[in-house]
Amino acid sequence: MSERELFNLVQTGDREAFRVLFRQHQRPVYLAAYRELRSRPEAEEIMQDAFLTMWKKRVKIILVGESTLPWLLTTARFLAMNRRRAMARNPNAALDEATHLADRGQSPEDAAIAHERTEEIDALIASMPKVDQEILRLCLIEELSYEQAARRLGMSHGAVRNRLSRLKTRLRRNLDSSKEVLQS
Repeated sequence: MSERELFNLVQTGDREAFRVLFRQHQRPVYLAAYRELRSRPEAEEIMQDAFLTMWKKRVKIILVGESTLPWLLTTARFLAMNRRRAMARNPNAALDEATHLADRGQSPEDAAIAHERTEEIDALIASMPKVDQEILRLCLIEELSYEQAARRLGMSHGAVRNRLSRLKTRLRRNLDSSKEVLQS
């Protein structure tokens, strides 16, 4: 079966055809990401993200030639450059890592759903006031006590505790409503 025929099957949602394309191209896509980032874990994530992007956009992709590899390499390169720029802007991007939900053992569909949920969480956190983002980072990522976070932020222990409780509830509610939409 030609690669174009495989990709036509992928466009109809065929998981096995997607697995075949993944196995064929995972190494060159990883290497393209690695050339940009010089980090194995980051390159692995970018490789996965490139394939997830292909899966999510599969219906809209129009191949120029017979292979998906040029599309995947270009996507991986742009994702890696974006990641490098983001890391340069925010070297302490631990909050992004903490909300990363995609597991490498998932099916492409499940990983794409997890990726979308991660983007929803990132957008929700980005919409919060800076002080709330900082409370999340200090208490959940850096694992500081309420008292330590309060001292850093110039707030009371109770204010940090109460705000964090509301933030967790808001995140949980958002995740629950997102999960309900996916199940319906």
